[in-house]
Amino acid sequence: MEHRWGERIEVDIAVQVSVPPLVFGIGRVRNISISGAWIAGRFDLPPLARAFVVFDLAIAGQREQLPIACYVARVRPDGIGVEWRELAPQIVSDLMLFAAAPPMAQSVATEPESSMAEIVPIKTQTG
Repeated sequence: MEHRWGERIEVDIAVQVSVPPLVFGIGRVRNISISGAWIAGRFDLPPLARAFVVFDLAIAGQREQLPIACYVARVRPDGIGVEWRELAPQIVSDLMLFAAAPPMAQSVATEPESSMAEIVPIKTQTG
């Protein structure tokens, strides 16, 4: 049985997973919570590995890469589950608020540039 802190929001956000100075892969965050995330992709990392999830976002019209420290909680062929080393990192809380916002608020806040991460809210799960 899985126990999670808070709600999980399904999203579609491009990220890099790295153990500096190496990038272990590029993936997509499929769901996110204040305690962790599921990242779809192929990664060669063992369980409990310390890593960083690097979000490439547009903030106030400028590109920023925002790394969040995590460790690998579960590994599957189609992706990894990570838990943040700090509960509820500020950028995660902000992403969750943005993803849960009505579509009109999101269209004003994002810039239509393909190189920037696209945050696509899908639905909310609790559990």
